[in-house]
Amino acid sequence: MGTLLFQPLSGLFAEMTPRHRTLMALVIFFYGLGLSLLPLVGGSHWGIDALLFVSGGASAFFFTLSSTLAYSLSGHRLFARTMGQNQMWNHAGFLVSAAGTESLIHALGIAGGFLPITLGSVLGILSIRLIRRKDMIYHQMTDRPGESRMDEIRDARPLLRVFVDFFRTPAIRILLLSTALFQISNAPVMPLLMMYLRFLDGGNGKLAWVVILAQATMIPVAWWAARASGRWGHKMVFFVAFFIMPVRSLICASTMNTEILLSTQILDGVAAGIYGISVALIVSDLTRGKKGFNLLMGLSQIAMALGSVLGPVLQGVSVGHVGFRFAFLLFAGVASLAAGIFSHFMPNNPGGAEIGRDAEKGA
Repeated sequence: MGTLLFQPLSGLFAEMTPRHRTLMALVIFFYGLGLSLLPLVGGSHWGIDALLFVSGGASAFFFTLSSTLAYSLSGHRLFARTMGQNQMWNHAGFLVSAAGTESLIHALGIAGGFLPITLGSVLGILSIRLIRRKDMIYHQMTDRPGESRMDEIRDARPLLRVFVDFFRTPAIRILLLSTALFQISNAPVMPLLMMYLRFLDGGNGKLAWVVILAQATMIPVAWWAARASGRWGHKMVFFVAFFIMPVRSLICASTMNTEILLSTQILDGVAAGIYGISVALIVSDLTRGKKGFNLLMGLSQIAMALGSVLGPVLQGVSVGHVGFRFAFLLFAGVASLAAGIFSHFMPNNPGGAEIGRDAEKGA
């Protein structure tokens, strides 16, 4: 609930304030605080819910702000490389934290599992101090000739006009619709697969590998997606993720072999690894030299959040009435629809002239 309520504000806050480093430090602080205090509230349901609300609300800002800082430090030309590095460390950090959490729980009990969150939050806040204002490209733009000057924002439109113009731009409408459908077809499949594996295998032995395989795959995929986007174009790389999603669900629907089912998480890692890169790159194309990068990042996260809500609802209804295989087929159909919409309607150059003309009119 905290994530859903604060997601619409993430892009707006980031667009309205230039203090992105300070805002990121606050986000990390409240996220870490909310989860680190959980062992101290005991059996208080109200206390647990309040802390989860705080941490969920803070997490809604993280992807938007991390993308904003990456863009500020690298500019458009190097943004793909920077995002690729960010996402590689993101997924690697997840694996290290998961392994550390499991070890600490075995050694110290359940409360010890929260120590990596506390330590990671402190280190995350300290790392923000390593980002110097003079290294952020927007503060040097007037002194930089050539292509980097194209990153300078020369857009006099008020923020409300920018928001309205987004929905007048076909490429942005397609991006938001297709990412929402992507997440509807993606978010429920991992928990659905875990339930299916437990149903078939009768135990929890393979469940940890569902997450580990996906996250481990995302590390090299993030590096590849960043490099391939420069060669193939952002649309083509993102389409690979859209294409993989129905294939993954169809494989899950067609077999009861637990090893094959588990291996589909490699496909999930490929799709999710690309997604974390491609959305930010397409948004940067659509808003280059104009206002609205943060705002559009926030909108894309809202579309993803809506998909994350609607997907599990469809999962519960379909599994409860007609079983696992039909549920996988249903999500394969939604994923195919998303892939068709994106491939057919998204222009090859998402940052084309149409939105540029809107900015010129506003200026």
